[in-house]
Parts: sequence; C-alpha cells; structure tokens
Amino acid sequence: MLALAIGTVVLASVVIMFACNSFEDASSFLGRNMPSGVKGATINAIGSSLPELMTATFLLFAFKDEDGFSGGVATCAGSAVFNAVIIPAVSVLAVMFIGVKQSDGTHKKVSFIELNKATVLRDGVFFILAELALIYFLGDSVMFWWMGGVLMGIYVLYFGFLMWQFKTGRAEPDEDDDDDDDEDEEQAPKWKQLLTFDFNALFFGGKDFNNGRAWVVLGSATTIIGVACYGLSWAVVEAAHVLNVPLYFTTVVLAAAATSVPDTVLSVKDALNGNYDDAVANAVGSNIFDICVALGLPLFAYGLIYGNIELAAEFGDSADVQMLRIGLLVVTGVVLALFLIGNKIGKGKAIALFSIYLGWLGFILYRAAEVSGAGDVANSMTHILGVVTG
Repeated sequence: MLALAIGTVVLASVVIMFACNSFEDASSFLGRNMPSGVKGATINAIGSSLPELMTATFLLFAFKDEDGFSGGVATCAGSAVFNAVIIPAVSVLAVMFIGVKQSDGTHKKVSFIELNKATVLRDGVFFILAELALIYFLGDSVMFWWMGGVLMGIYVLYFGFLMWQFKTGRAEPDEDDDDDDDEDEEQAPKWKQLLTFDFNALFFGGKDFNNGRAWVVLGSATTIIGVACYGLSWAVVEAAHVLNVPLYFTTVVLAAAATSVPDTVLSVKDALNGNYDDAVANAVGSNIFDICVALGLPLFAYGLIYGNIELAAEFGDSADVQMLRIGLLVVTGVVLALFLIGNKIGKGKAIALFSIYLGWLGFILYRAAEVSGAGDVANSMTHILGVVTG
C-alpha cells in the first residue's frame, strides 16, 4: 500500500507541475502590467502556491478525523523550508550550468545571481511576521476562526504594501515580456497537449491570450490541480498509516515537496531569463501566501462552518511540532542572512542552502523513526527505510 501512496505522490506532483504551467501562463497574462518583484511575490506566488492551499483545505475538511489540520500546518511549513533553501540553490545551479538567456536566444553561463536587498528585506520581514503569528496561535490547544482572519489580514497588508510601492514609484516596471517566446513554435500534437494540460492549445489552438481565454484556462487548470491535491492528501494520510507515524511527518516531507514543484519550476525559469528578483521573490512570496492564505483561509472557513479546531494532543503539545515551528523561523533567519550578506548568491551559498535542507530532512526522519519505534531509533529507522524501499 505504501508503494501506491508514494506512486500517487509522484503522479500528483507531475500533474500539479503541468497544470500549474497553464495556471501561471494565464495568471501572468492577467497580471502583465505589474512591476518586477511585485508580480513574482503576488501573481506568480499565488499561482505556484495554489497546491498548498488546496492540499491544506482537503486535509482539514476531508481528513479532519486524521488530525488533518496538523497535516496542513506541516505541508505549509515544509513547503516554506523547501522554497526558502532549495529554490534559490537550484536557481544558482541553473544559471551556472544552463546559463541566462540572451537577446539572441543563446545562453550565457554565470557563476552567481544578484539580488535587490530591498526586495529580500521587504518579503523577509512580512514572512517572519506571518511565522511569529502562526507560532503564537499554535501555542494554544484550540484554533479559532479569527486566527485565520488575522493570518489573511497579514497577507492583505503585504499586498497593500506592494501596491503602495508600485504607485509611489518604489518598484520598477517589469519590461521583460516572455509571452511571445513561443509564438513561432509548432503546435504539439493533441495527445501531448492533453497530457501536459496545455489548455490554451487544447481549447484555443495556442492563440494569444485575451481576458476571456485567460480565465477559461485559469479555471480548467484550477480544477485539475484540485483533483491532484486530493489524491496527494489521500496518499500522505495512507503513508502515515503504513509507517505508523503522525500525519505531520509525512506531509512535512512528501506533501511539501510535491506542492513545491511549481514554485521551483517557475523560479528557475525566472532565473534563466535573468529575472533574479522575481525568482527569489516568488519563493519568499509563496511562503507568505502559504502561511497566511493556504493555512489561514481553510482555518477561517472551517471555524465559521464547524467551530473551533481542537488540536490533537500529539500535535499541539509535542516537542516535534514546537521544533517544527521554531525550526521554520530559524531557517528563515539563516536564509535571509545569507541573502543579505553581499548582493550575490554563488556556489558557496548554494551548497550551504542544500546542507540546511539535508539537515532538516535528517531531523524529520530521525524524529519519525523515534516516534514509530517508541524510543528504539536505530531499529525504527531501519524499519521505516525497509518499508519505504519495499
């Protein structure tokens, strides 16, 4: 059964990746007049974070008897760590080994990416604010609907600040337009368009977007993403049962990585096009969206419909979740420090970021083995690895 669950996670991540491509193409068109950095932190971040929102919603509503809220928290926390460390590191590797696209269509390899410190500081401050709010709320054994409202309010403040920057000229217009890059490419066969969920090609023959076409593609992609996220939610719940670990252990790794695929792909594309600020702003902006909306909106809706959420004892009082919350804050602080020390992210910082993520995974695996084995960590880790590898 674990093989089926893992296979579902892999399939869901592929479906999410392709469907999010269509979603992001349509949403980028609708937000085409937004400035660089602002678009990456809002339109792109919302599009690429839609899987986290849907997964957290399904876990809370459809799997509430499985302590689904803890799974939603772990998905958003794990995704935030993945976005903060893996996306910038992979973006650096992409420009080092593939290169940045030039005006003549060739690629020039570079050894680092440069960031606007003001953009990093802006997004980092709002992300830490969202994290502190979540840590405070999770300190209680009950979650109230208004807590979700507060989290969403932080995102509204963030979006309002971005718009204020744009209107006052503190954000530069985005003059890079990739919408016409594929204009002269031959249309893929129908079967490929269907398998890759290229709804613009399927429905409109790949014609240039207008508002109507963009909204149709947006709605179609959202439907497919929703189906994939439900399958992903079932898979992580099933994996937790088989491994005999609390749900938040499987979601913090499997669901977080699967839902972060679109963020990674989009940021790498931005980096390869030389849009370094958008590449990093998308990652950090996605994290703000994950905490404030992907978790805040389901909490708000659930609280209004069903009432307060009583956190399960093994979730609300455990050292594991306390470490999860504090670990997320520590990782954020370390990553922001790496970004703000100098204007460049090169090979050394990329290696440091990968090391942080490996340490994070090691901690999660160690604690999962300890919980499943009632203290015999060595035997428990052997058992878990044996179950995973069949």
